Amino acid sequence: MNIFEEVIHRLGSKTRIRSLFKDVHLEDMESMISRMNEVLEEKYQHRKKEELRRQEKQNSIEEIKKVMAHHGLTLDDFGDNPEKATVPARKKRNIKKFTFEYVDQAGDTVQWHGSTTGRLPKDFQVYLEKSGKKRTDCVVEQ
Repeated sequence: MNIFEEVIHRLGSKTRIRSLFKDVHLEDMESMISRMNEVLEEKYQHRKKEELRRQEKQNSIEEIKKVMAHHGLTLDDFGDNPEKATVPARKKRNIKKFTFEYVDQAGDTVQWHGSTTGRLPKDFQVYLEKSGKKRTDCVVEQ
């Protein structure tokens, strides 16, 4: 639990608040409450400013839409419509696959199809550790 969650938990009920502040003087509590009220008021002011900015933006958008409608324009007329912008496709990794041949713990020769990177079957890992070979040394010629 981080400090913020701890504070929220402690101040979440009157019982926990009482136990938390049982040894605090009345004047100290009044000053803490006063500071918290000031912070609360700052938050209210900040929220009002953000709401005004958002409303101004919305009004500007509406005005622009009216002007565009008056002139018969659409976003397509500008050529770079963000609504039609496509998200570039993720590059597909070009991983080459090979057939590997190794001897498992039972002494059987096993073929495994995979790449030169990534996870390996456990038997293949054991074989590589014991033989001191690299993956590429076990590639079967195709």
